Amino acid sequence: MLSFQRAVQLGIALRLGLIVYGEYHDRHSALKYTDVDYRVFSDATKLVWSPTASASGNQASGPYGRDTYRYTPLLALLLVPNELLHPLWGKLLFSICDIIVGQLLYKIFCQFPPTSIRPSDRKPKDAAGNANDTQLRSQVESSAAAWVSTIWLLNPMVANISTRGSAESVLGFFVVSSLALLLSGREGVAAVMFGLAVHFKIYPIVYSISILRWLTIRHPQSGPWRTGWLSWRQVRFAVISGGTFLALGLAMHSLWGYPFLEHTYLYHIGRRDHRHNFSLYFYPTYLSYPAADSTIPMPSPSGLSKLLSSPLLSFVPQMGLTGLAGYLLASKIEDLPFAWFVQTVVFVNFNKVCTSQYFMWYMWFLPLVLPRLKMTRLSAFVTLAIWVAAQAVWLSLAYRLEFLGEQVYLSLWIAGAAFLVANNFVLIKLIQAYVRS
Repeated sequence: MLSFQRAVQLGIALRLGLIVYGEYHDRHSALKYTDVDYRVFSDATKLVWSPTASASGNQASGPYGRDTYRYTPLLALLLVPNELLHPLWGKLLFSICDIIVGQLLYKIFCQFPPTSIRPSDRKPKDAAGNANDTQLRSQVESSAAAWVSTIWLLNPMVANISTRGSAESVLGFFVVSSLALLLSGREGVAAVMFGLAVHFKIYPIVYSISILRWLTIRHPQSGPWRTGWLSWRQVRFAVISGGTFLALGLAMHSLWGYPFLEHTYLYHIGRRDHRHNFSLYFYPTYLSYPAADSTIPMPSPSGLSKLLSSPLLSFVPQMGLTGLAGYLLASKIEDLPFAWFVQTVVFVNFNKVCTSQYFMWYMWFLPLVLPRLKMTRLSAFVTLAIWVAAQAVWLSLAYRLEFLGEQVYLSLWIAGAAFLVANNFVLIKLIQAYVRS
């Protein structure tokens, strides 16, 4: 059986190997291994470190002098060693975050293992009972190592994403750290990490409902005062996390002004993406998007198309369902990871833009969720087959559109709708199969 320490070592070796391979591949192939986003990050970092390098000549724009940089300046600041040490620093940092996320997942798994392998809390215990608990603890550690290794540390897809230069692992570090700190009772530090996570990418704010609900479960009679649903611990968490978010935002705004707000937050709120993606909203957006050649008249979109293409429409089902899921599912202390998992899946499913990269946002919860599912092999196979088949149909149509130039927009949108139905069907099956302790 693979030990967790050994799995971490192999995970480090895998990522270092991919980083070295990526350098070799980029130098000898026209099709680059490095993600185009990493070049965007690196260019933005160069503008932060050497403002005079801005092609626009506007030093105040900072990282936003680089077109398509739609992230917090914190990311560019984290990559400053790209300029001081080596251009591969960012990939190394993302890989380190990957490994830390794996270690945090292992810790959470061992802290709250599935009931089938959980040591008994009964006291006093005889020698046989202690021996049985020791065996169960060993089984918990082996199971944790197996799940975390398979789904995260040694997963080629996860390692590929971070070593190609995607910054999702940094977000994963903030999110999973917040979860681990909450479950270990360090709520003040967890609030700081949560504020960092929301600053880094706004979507983790959807976990607020489940956190506030969870705090009332963990501390039913906490604090000097409590009125209805509100408690002192909830107020403290909100103040610390909100204060962290505002402090970072004010600091960034003082340095880079309105472009920070526009590109980090406002752009994503009002974003309209007409390029093909899994989202149900892409085709109406495509139909109502202004033509590149303004001399060619475009037919006026119908009222329904205007409504469906509105960048704010998606927030209605998205926020409503994520909030409801968070409130209903965070009803026990050990259920918080599952609540966050479901909230994330719902958020991604109903987002106005949905790409494969977004699936990473709920992948880091899988080692904590899957071992608690009670499904027959047939049910698990059928559920997985439905998800894979729906995605395969969409990808085949996307290939025909992207590489063969076939006009299959409507068919692709129908496949996207089928993928949404399949995703929600799978999610319902997982909720039904989740075993509460």
